Amino acid sequence: MSLLEPQAPVGERPSRKGAVRPLRPSDVPAVARLFLKIFRGADKPADPELQDYLRALNLESPSYDETLGTQVYEQRDGRIRSVLLAVPMRFVGCGTILPGRLLGVFMTDAEAAGAAQLILALRPRRADFAFCDSASPTSRDHLLAIGGKPIPVQNLEWARSFRPVGAMAGRVAERFLRGKRLGLPVLARPIDSLLRRLLPEQGAAEPGAASVVEMPVSTFLVHAPRLVAHYAVRPLWAEEELSWLVSLAAQNTRLGAFSIRSVVDRSGAIIGCFVYYAAPGRTAHVLNILSLPDRESIVLSAMFRHLDETGHVEARGRAQPALMAGLSLQRWLVFRHRAFAFVLTRLPEINDAVARGDVYVGGLAGEDWSRLLTDFH
Repeated sequence: MSLLEPQAPVGERPSRKGAVRPLRPSDVPAVARLFLKIFRGADKPADPELQDYLRALNLESPSYDETLGTQVYEQRDGRIRSVLLAVPMRFVGCGTILPGRLLGVFMTDAEAAGAAQLILALRPRRADFAFCDSASPTSRDHLLAIGGKPIPVQNLEWARSFRPVGAMAGRVAERFLRGKRLGLPVLARPIDSLLRRLLPEQGAAEPGAASVVEMPVSTFLVHAPRLVAHYAVRPLWAEEELSWLVSLAAQNTRLGAFSIRSVVDRSGAIIGCFVYYAAPGRTAHVLNILSLPDRESIVLSAMFRHLDETGHVEARGRAQPALMAGLSLQRWLVFRHRAFAFVLTRLPEINDAVARGDVYVGGLAGEDWSRLLTDFH
């Protein structure tokens, strides 16, 4: 899936064949049909569920502004043949609150006009801030050409196995058996049990240094902004906007049960938290790991211990510069390329912060929670 987001135009940008303009509510059926055609290989009208999801995703953000949202290319005959999805999100950039946007799915008919116009509209102006954490190699080239700055390390995904044979069986089922496991996990269990006896776990941090506690959404809304406040560039995460993101992320049940856990130290103080899709017996997909500065290793160890104890065969999440030291202490952990992460802005202080890795994006401040990546088949 090629993932990008446009620099939204002010008004319409006409060409001889059509025009780039903001998405309208009346466009949703056509956009949903185009999504099915491009990404699901089905040229048919979309059902109400997909249309409702696209409407909520693209038009109902608390920070919605048509100049920051999804852009479409409408041909002169009225047909929509190219679309760049966007979700407005407010950010803090070096002390200034910025109207930002998550760059999302780019889709275009193979024979359609408009793709070039939409991509050219990505070029940032002085006060713009946009970001993407799911760019394909082709999208990466486009973003670099128009001044995008890659976020160090964040193109990588980590995978931490707790039951390596079970994790491998899950990957085989996912890739070759369309998710049907056919008894593979049952066959893997005795081998994993033997491996865990032969190679007992050696914790990366003292087991009693922190504990994991269930975290209500209301508590998360209070603490999440505090736990990213040390980053120069970070999501603002005002209560209304973060609550809206959580509600959308919780709909992605194909990945598991949406869950939030806090990590508390011996005194009971919250030093971090993590947001993930719980799927005991399968993979835990971790969206966000939030931590106070210099407590990342303790938070990571507590999280991995919890995910192991709750029966997951592995956990996966996005790498970030601040997590690398703690991740390097873990056994049975590997990295692989996931997708490119970029920031698009002409503000030099933000580009400097990105270059040194002083930026927080991903998870709820990204696209991994979107049902468009996993659902509507």
